[in-house]
Amino acid sequence: MPINLNAPSIYFGVDNFHGIQPRAIIGSFIYLLPLEKNNVNFIGNLIRLVSTFAWLFFIHLQLGRSIFSTKLKHIELNKAILYLALGFIFAASSTSYLSFSSSGIIDAFPSSIIALVVTSEYLIGSKNQWPFKVFIISGLLVLATWAHEKTLYDIAILFVWFSYRWGLKRSSLYFLPGLFLSLALIVRMAHKVTSGETPAGYLAILSSGVEFFWIHAFSISGAAIGGGALWGIYWLASSKLIRTTKSSWDYWTAVFSIFLMLVICFLPLLVALDTSRLCALIWLPALLVLKEINPTELFSSTTRKWVLLALCILQALIPPMLVYQKGIAPFNCYGLWLGQFLPPRSEVDIRSLGLFVLSTHTRPDYTDFFINQCPKK
Repeated sequence: MPINLNAPSIYFGVDNFHGIQPRAIIGSFIYLLPLEKNNVNFIGNLIRLVSTFAWLFFIHLQLGRSIFSTKLKHIELNKAILYLALGFIFAASSTSYLSFSSSGIIDAFPSSIIALVVTSEYLIGSKNQWPFKVFIISGLLVLATWAHEKTLYDIAILFVWFSYRWGLKRSSLYFLPGLFLSLALIVRMAHKVTSGETPAGYLAILSSGVEFFWIHAFSISGAAIGGGALWGIYWLASSKLIRTTKSSWDYWTAVFSIFLMLVICFLPLLVALDTSRLCALIWLPALLVLKEINPTELFSSTTRKWVLLALCILQALIPPMLVYQKGIAPFNCYGLWLGQFLPPRSEVDIRSLGLFVLSTHTRPDYTDFFINQCPKK
């Protein structure tokens, strides 16, 4: 998938030094740098690209902690293969290709911050609950929300999981301040917009109830593309976690937490259209549950190894693309080739597409950068 570091983005031209603006964190950082005008896009896109690799780094760091022993003297082949397979599934997920510079999507930066919070779980798990820890985590959560309002859903997932993992009291201590400050920030920016809708506009969409969700936002095919093989990883890891509970209370709290995190993954579709981008949120609960179990035991049987191989192949077959309004906008030649088998959006009514069928959007702003590099028919 081609990366154009000189692609322009509306986020690079706004900053918080001229008034509080949503999604203006990258622009604020650029504003502080003594840059010539023609270097602004390059630096902004570089930040997004580095954020994607930072997100992947924190995920792979956590996978390494879960799979390999802390007293590692030699690497076992089966563990190394497992690490590479799980790492590939995360690396090839929708969240990774949000760094595609022509897409104008800024999600990689807040996702990297959330992944950092997950990696810093030892701050929450340790017994010494000094206020500086709360300050650090709250600050990171507010920063991520300032980068994109949808981070509220990430915070909600973190709160649910850590309430299960460490108890409601400790989870409230670390996440409720950040959640409260994030909500206060969004209220402060309620009628301001950088791209998309204002926070108040999203709230107005929510008033339409599930009609917007079913007709405009949700499609099973789009959700499958967004979550990819991570849906399977989440199901397998969750099943393992539930089976290993030691009491009836642990069993039902695990079931409730796993179900609630799954529901939160779909809640963004009540107010926004980007099905694949929003369903890609499944990376977070999948990583959290994988942290709790032993991945090596999960994939110890021959059958599970074949399942993991099938999930890797499935993930490899999913092209990088944005799915919105039950249609696709491809990010590379492979996605463009697959799109030719789907009906053009101009020829279909969105209400007639149902939950499985997708159409193709005409998005020259996405495809012009790579279409001339694609093999001709």
